[in-house]
Amino acid sequence: MILPISAYVSYKSYSLAIANYHRGSLYVSDEIYYVDTARRYLQEIFHVQVNESMYSNKTNPDYFNLEHPPLGKYIIALSMLLYGDNPLGWRLPSILEAGMIPLILGLAFWAASRRTMLSILIAIAAAAAAAADPILVYAGSLAMLDIHLAFFLSLSLALLVAGRRRPALIAAGLASSVKMSGVAGILAIMLYDLLYGSLRERAKRLSEDILLPLLVYVIVMIPLIAYFGPVDIVRETINALKWHTTSRPPGPPTSTPIGWILNENPFYYSFNPIIEPAVVATSLHALAVASIIPLVILGSTLDRYRTVTVAPFFYIGTLAVYALVWLLGNRTFYSFYAVELTPAMAGIIASILLAGEKVNQYGQGTGSGG
Repeated sequence: MILPISAYVSYKSYSLAIANYHRGSLYVSDEIYYVDTARRYLQEIFHVQVNESMYSNKTNPDYFNLEHPPLGKYIIALSMLLYGDNPLGWRLPSILEAGMIPLILGLAFWAASRRTMLSILIAIAAAAAAAADPILVYAGSLAMLDIHLAFFLSLSLALLVAGRRRPALIAAGLASSVKMSGVAGILAIMLYDLLYGSLRERAKRLSEDILLPLLVYVIVMIPLIAYFGPVDIVRETINALKWHTTSRPPGPPTSTPIGWILNENPFYYSFNPIIEPAVVATSLHALAVASIIPLVILGSTLDRYRTVTVAPFFYIGTLAVYALVWLLGNRTFYSFYAVELTPAMAGIIASILLAGEKVNQYGQGTGSGG
């Protein structure tokens, strides 16, 4: 059942991508920055010949989008190389990743359950909740960074739910290599690692939580380090941190994370030929937010329920990152960032059912033992 759900998301994203392609506009929203940079990576850093076209050089020749890490642009560049320098070629990874998010979440929660009929329901709930979030389809239709970030956060969450902590850290490192806000995944795993073990074990895990994603980040940065030099990359990283903590000039509509959930003042990717607002399923996110504290209390109190804290920690981690950025001075958040919350929201919906299954399992075990 989760395969049709995933296929549906990719199909809807593909349909929007096609509609934008036939619209005749070269780029939608911020695609201009990421696609032009991806093309420039191929030409300047990897020395791969890309024929000049009507899409080329819409930004300054020395622009490399260094305010964001490079992994998202690598993905766009690889797709451009394989499928052509055209809008569908740029957007294909987004289309595929949007569809894969419900799939990997569903499989992870199925694996974390008892694999009964209720397990199938839990898996479907995870996949369906993700698919029901409108922003997933909209973000999946465009060659922007947020869908790649959401994909790697989904992968990290899914791996941790499945008990694969170190691969989850690697995936969190990859998320951070798309956008700096991907550190939310690292923070989530750190919160999870504080739940159990001796003080020494926790300290050891927390050091690994920092070092392993950092190693991944450095590896991803190697081509840029080789091209610009380590000193320039350190300088640009510091500049990026300053940029991320500074408000933008007046322009597109802005909103807070609470506003994202309530769909207040949403960002619009496009108005023509299809109106594409960056909006979420408010009822599902409201249910997820209301469930965070009970699930965290349950999982932190009783070890057998620990898995149900993973998705809440990913939601908390994402909100905490943006709260910190807000406190540091950036007041211009856009609602399209909310796709980063989609995997955690879907995971929380599945975790509610997973907690119920575990309660039922424990009750049956206690009854048979009496």
